[in-house]
Amino acid sequence: MHTQRRATVRPFRPEDRDAFLDLYEAVWGTRKGKEWFAWRFTANPYVEEVPMVVAEADGELVGAEPCLAVPLRAGDASALAFQPADWMVHPDHRRRGLFTEMTERLLDRYEDGPPDFYYNFPSAAILPGLQSFDWREVGTLSTYYRVQDLSRLAAARSTEKPQWKAAAGLGYLAAPVVSGLTSLNGGATDPPGEWTVDRHKTTPTATLVDLYRSSVPETIHVRRDPRWYRWRLANPRWDPTTYVVNDEHGTPAAALVAVAHGRRGESDSTGPRKVSVLDVVPADGSAPTGSYEALLSALVADADDADVLKCAGASLPRSVLRRYGFRADDEFPLSMVSTPTRLIARPTVVDSEDDADAEPDTGDRVDPSGAERWRLGAADLIDPESWSVQLSGQDIA
Repeated sequence: MHTQRRATVRPFRPEDRDAFLDLYEAVWGTRKGKEWFAWRFTANPYVEEVPMVVAEADGELVGAEPCLAVPLRAGDASALAFQPADWMVHPDHRRRGLFTEMTERLLDRYEDGPPDFYYNFPSAAILPGLQSFDWREVGTLSTYYRVQDLSRLAAARSTEKPQWKAAAGLGYLAAPVVSGLTSLNGGATDPPGEWTVDRHKTTPTATLVDLYRSSVPETIHVRRDPRWYRWRLANPRWDPTTYVVNDEHGTPAAALVAVAHGRRGESDSTGPRKVSVLDVVPADGSAPTGSYEALLSALVADADDADVLKCAGASLPRSVLRRYGFRADDEFPLSMVSTPTRLIARPTVVDSEDDADAEPDTGDRVDPSGAERWRLGAADLIDPESWSVQLSGQDIA
């Protein structure tokens, strides 16, 4: 009788790439390519190695816990975070403690940094396991959808990927309500007043960074720098479009980066056609309201063949989103079928369960112990009001 050997947990090695892709397909049912892996993990500009631990049994990869390195900022304070992504255990090796072993090894390996923090958006199944390792729940993030073709969403409900099932379910369960809501602003409108919008297929990185730096949020958010945009938007599966809105003097006032999924003619075009708003700058919502309206007007006009548009609640003023037919997944009717996006976080080093409740150091020196570990500058890591996360800062691959 063949006895299955206990898995060995170790750091990722470059020669594990193909086995990782095989495991990914076995777990998630989707085949990813070498270019995707190179972009997602190897090319990340903020770390020198791929931050990942794996589990190996009988010469096969049976588990993996990789992370994405993400630069964070809150006001003048900056940090490097790891965002767990694509954590998986082969179905034949579950319920054997591999999740616990890999997570312990990962946290031990990076105890001295990087990173400064971990943050991610776990499913309900994985949340208790992470909480046992001192991740704390921050809250839920609102996602907004503009539903444009209910019939295709309803037809795709049973096969759609998790991040779009809410919109697909909406088309199935709440079609009459949503039809009325979206029809209020069904057609594209001309950009208001003096605003003009330029479209760029080659990302205008300098413009995006300048707009971001013009008004940096005090909340915890992704720090936009040239490296971030060059890496984050280089996904080989994407073809992003950047919209830049200019005032009457031709000066950029705001910008929006969007990517289409499932366009006609693409390999995955059997599902709904979708457009995601990945990034908006300035990231604190300080641009004139008319500039945001001009951006959404241009996007809606270009996405008239999409079945649904998706945007993080932190991206644009909610009044503008609602005016253009976007509705939040935590409001009726979408709340009937949606799964909340949970945000959780953890500092790299946690001494005790009382760390986050300890009194912070009020002197000139920043003490990295106790409560200070649970802060980025003045922002509390586990206060939902302290975070402003757009889709580009989430695990969107």
